[in-house]
Amino acid sequence: MKNGSCKRLVFLLVLWILLPITVLKAQGVTKVVDNGPDGQKLTFVVLGDGYDQSDQVKFAEDVERLVVKGVLGHDFYKDNFAAFNVYRIDLVSRESGVSHPGESRDTALRVIYSGDWNRCWLEESPETDQRIVDATAGVNKFDFVLVIANEGGYGGCQRGGRLYITAGDDWDVVSHEYGHGIAGLYDEYSVSGSYTTPPINVKNCSTVKDRKGVSWSKLINQNTPVPTDSATALDPNQTVGVFTGCDYAVTGIYRPVQNCRMKTNTPGFCPVCLGLMNKAVARYLPAQAAAAGNAAPPPQASASGSYVSLVIKLTRNEDPKILRARQISGILVTPANIPAYLFAFTKKEKPAFVGGLSDSPFVVRGFVDPHHPEKGEKLAESDSSTVIINVPDIDMSSATHDLGMRIFSVGPAGMRAFANTAENKYAELLKTLLNANSLALKADMPASKLGGAVQSIQ
Repeated sequence: MKNGSCKRLVFLLVLWILLPITVLKAQGVTKVVDNGPDGQKLTFVVLGDGYDQSDQVKFAEDVERLVVKGVLGHDFYKDNFAAFNVYRIDLVSRESGVSHPGESRDTALRVIYSGDWNRCWLEESPETDQRIVDATAGVNKFDFVLVIANEGGYGGCQRGGRLYITAGDDWDVVSHEYGHGIAGLYDEYSVSGSYTTPPINVKNCSTVKDRKGVSWSKLINQNTPVPTDSATALDPNQTVGVFTGCDYAVTGIYRPVQNCRMKTNTPGFCPVCLGLMNKAVARYLPAQAAAAGNAAPPPQASASGSYVSLVIKLTRNEDPKILRARQISGILVTPANIPAYLFAFTKKEKPAFVGGLSDSPFVVRGFVDPHHPEKGEKLAESDSSTVIINVPDIDMSSATHDLGMRIFSVGPAGMRAFANTAENKYAELLKTLLNANSLALKADMPASKLGGAVQSIQ
């Protein structure tokens, strides 16, 4: 082979290897729902996998049908539409449709559709995580990632802050899943056995069946019997009482109503879940809209005019890995949630910000099998997860020199304490809960370690 032909062959081979990366970086980003600056809204990015060049119109239609007119076009989400922003990121796959077990396709995110409840319907390949990180680089601040697979079959899987669904799904199942993501709501399914884990009395599940002691006691009418299982002439979605079965257990734990979106998807959120969802999004609404709804907590916003968005890879028994750090100008409104996972930041070794995720980043939830609804969602735990944490009143100089981070998992008693504590008291509560063993330290990155990690990717 002549030298020139050999060089040409090498060039084409390198180009073929690099093309998938180039394709991911070159795609368009469209803000399909724009209610204001991203720092002041709950912001979703929606990506497609298995949509080739000829499928791009279909992907835009799928986003419109499932997200804009689907989830955001109904009940709670429609009423609070102004709290959300949505970006559509157009990724062009080389082949149409996603991979199946034993049938590989060359797609942008390398998602695999198994169609199997036991495998969480949709699976990530080893490349998927980094490809999503790369694909979302065009959006500075976001809170949730939704991936739509170009697949007509049913199924979906929540993996931490990412939700994978198919183009064949209905919007109401997606609405249920974001009950977990936005407010950390529990599933209200009753699958088997008696509840045996530590007592809980927060959000929409409780091991307390006393009328005055249960966490939603204020919403129980004085004429409603407790327990409420045998009551007649009640509204299955609106009559609040104490019903047996929640969080997959049949006995020993209770839910607020007979049937809620967190139990069977199709009805709306019950009064208890709706109240928790309203509280979670209230500070992202215009002041007049928030005032017209449930009582909203005071907005928690950055005062310095900038904040830092961190994309962090969490792996069990390992130090967190900083995948992206970006300083963003503007106001940041922080979530009003009851944390299941807590991120405590210090600036120059003094408490700076305590925030959290409403759900465990390691939880894996597969959609209910419509042919076997009695099994509920498929639950599992992953060994790693990529999360987004936005830190107010911090610039990149502080992030590389002064910022320390500790990460905790929060037990039921800790969640209850956070639910009853003002945010400006979180730092004090943190010390109390540590002394009471209601928190478990998962990672500790002092400023020297976190700053070095941030500097290494700049």
